[in-house]
Order: sequence, then structure tokens, then C-alpha cells
Amino acid sequence: MKRLLACAPLAVAMALAGCDGGATDPLRPSFDRGGGPGINLQPGGFGEGSFAAWKSQEGLPDNKGNANFALYIQKMTATATVAAGFAVITGVEGKPFSELSLSWLHRNDGWCGAGAPRWNVGVTGTSGTDYTVFLGCSHADQTGSAPDGWTSDAFSPASIATQLTTLLGFSAEQAADIEAGTVTGLAIIFDEGTDVGPGFVFLDNITVNAKTFTSPGDNGN
Repeated sequence: MKRLLACAPLAVAMALAGCDGGATDPLRPSFDRGGGPGINLQPGGFGEGSFAAWKSQEGLPDNKGNANFALYIQKMTATATVAAGFAVITGVEGKPFSELSLSWLHRNDGWCGAGAPRWNVGVTGTSGTDYTVFLGCSHADQTGSAPDGWTSDAFSPASIATQLTTLLGFSAEQAADIEAGTVTGLAIIFDEGTDVGPGFVFLDNITVNAKTFTSPGDNGN
């Protein structure tokens, strides 16, 4: 199935264009959020009722300190409204797509749908073609262990490779090109609104390869 869910052009942090592009005209995030050396996560929002921010005493124990942060993302408006909460992750550009491993824990009082929260992965294939791979929360591997009240949502390299053709509608040739390509950008997008769910989610232990974000203090090396 091609990814044809509603999406929002996030003019501040990313350029998301063409919501009905499918595999041959995919959405492509553009990243220019700054930050220090290493891998950084920068939350933000665009449009009505939408933002993201780290919230203390809403999450699990942190790597540093005792504030127990969780990343709160919301879209308190209809899905069709051009708006989204998001978090842009920088420092992964140029890494092999085939080695990408992504996960988070979502708190069970929030939304976990097919399209939000989701990972948007920008990729340039060896052919020079640009793609965006969508990895929606409800399509993650949720069999991993998690504390009470939380669910683990993981995408291993193998599961991502399988979803390229079985779920996202890329051809075998395109999937091979993506698998051999490099990451050009990465973001978490929340653009499904209150007409389909509660309009928010709390995420914690957000992991990109070997890097785990438990609070804003985890930015950088």
C-alpha cells in the first residue's frame, strides 16, 4: 500500500510537498535546524493547535538528571488542517540507509496510528533519485518490552526493508535503490488530528541507531 495519508507542508523545519505522491513522487523532508556536533533532536510545530516540546515529569527516568522528560507532540485540530507537531533529528545525514534502526516508547494514553506519529526518512538512492520512507507507529514491531503504561515501537533494518515493498508500495527496483542509498534527513511527524484520536502523544527513549534521547540533555555527542 502506498503512503497516501494526509500530510502537512512544514515550512519552518522541513519541506513536505505533494501529499499524494506515492513511491514515484515521494515527500522529502529538508533539514536545517542547526544544533551542536553529533546527533540532535529539535522539536517544533507548524499550524493550528500543533507543536512539540520536552515535558518534565511525564516520562521515564532520564539518562541525565531526574526530570523524567518525555517528548510531547500534539495536533489539536482536524487531520485535514495543514498543521503538524514534529521533531527533526540531525547528524544522521550520509549514513547508510540499510543500517538504520529506529525506535521509541509511546505512552498508552496517546495516539499511535498508521500515519502518526511516524518517522520520515529522506533517502538518496545510488541512482541519484530522492525518496521519503514513511514508518508509521501502528506498523512498528510492538513486541519489545516496555514499562507499564508504555508500548515499544521498533523498526529494525530488516523490518524497514520488508515494508518498502509490502506496505509502502515501492517497486523491487526502487526498494533496492533505497536500500543501497544514504540517509539525507530524519524527522518524527505527528499530523493526525482529533477527528481520529486524542490529538497528542508522549514519546520517550527515542532511539536512532545507538543514540537514545530521553531528554533535551541528550543532544550532541
